[in-house]
Amino acid sequence: MIGGEVARAALRLATLLVFLSVVTLFFQDRSSAGFVVTVMALVVSVVFLAVVIGLARMSGPQAPAQRDNIRSKGYNGTGPQGDRPSGRGT
Repeated sequence: MIGGEVARAALRLATLLVFLSVVTLFFQDRSSAGFVVTVMALVVSVVFLAVVIGLARMSGPQAPAQRDNIRSKGYNGTGPQGDRPSGRGT
């Protein structure tokens, strides 16, 4: 869906917006219009962050369907020659 560089840049931008909104929120007077604008900016930036994370996860490599399939067939972690490590001489 989205490329790696674009996803990384969008994630950094969304994280920066969330961080700046949260920091600014602590310095706003609760009865001011700036507080409402800061809360709205925080909501929009959190939604943007969630969308970016969702798109990045959907465009990543897919995990295998059943990871426990190896264990269910009796695989015990040894190489093809039993207990000897494979490929490194005797």
